[in-house]
Amino acid sequence: MTNEIVKINTADIMSIGKAFAESGMFTDIKSAAQAVVKIQAGQEIGIPPFAAMSGIHIIQGKPVIGAGLIASTIKGSGKYDYEVTEQTEKICSIDFYQGKKKIGNSTFTIEDAKKAGTKNLDKFPKNMLFARAISNGVKWFAPDVFAGPVYTPEEFDVQTTVDITHDEVPTLLDAIASINGCETLEQLKEVKATLPISVITDAAFKLVATTKYNSITTSNQPA
Repeated sequence: MTNEIVKINTADIMSIGKAFAESGMFTDIKSAAQAVVKIQAGQEIGIPPFAAMSGIHIIQGKPVIGAGLIASTIKGSGKYDYEVTEQTEKICSIDFYQGKKKIGNSTFTIEDAKKAGTKNLDKFPKNMLFARAISNGVKWFAPDVFAGPVYTPEEFDVQTTVDITHDEVPTLLDAIASINGCETLEQLKEVKATLPISVITDAAFKLVATTKYNSITTSNQPA
């Protein structure tokens, strides 16, 4: 996924938004107008409609993107990559690469999170620290991955953030982290076998899994 996507005209956005709203698949959407806002927000930062519906929330008038979608977009950009070098309940440190060249590091600690008032810290510290580290890193080192500024729910001190992240963030982020840690196709199959269908069919997860699958199969080809 890159920000070089085909622009959708207003009439098509309205039609797609209506279809998404009527599908009943997106429980946070109550009207076609809300779906249209999500799709439009996604288009402005280079995210196609379905991924926008699944991974974008509008908080305080800003497009808020889940950390899993940010991570998968970096992996799928073809220009940038990242590697989690340390991840505990007290710190998350991520190295960012352009090609094979390291271009910087984004680290977020439990102390940083407490100062920022990060939500869900007591329940999902590893996931919350990852979310802030990945969002900071993309702003600092890979700003052109998206066509505009992006935010994660953890950057907003509002109750809505808790509702958005409570159920979906840990499962999706843990799944993506597990996929990124696979080194063989057999490990990929084992990880996918343990995941619920809601995660396996998520656009962000599918992109990360496909990227990892291609990486493994390419590296196993004879020179």
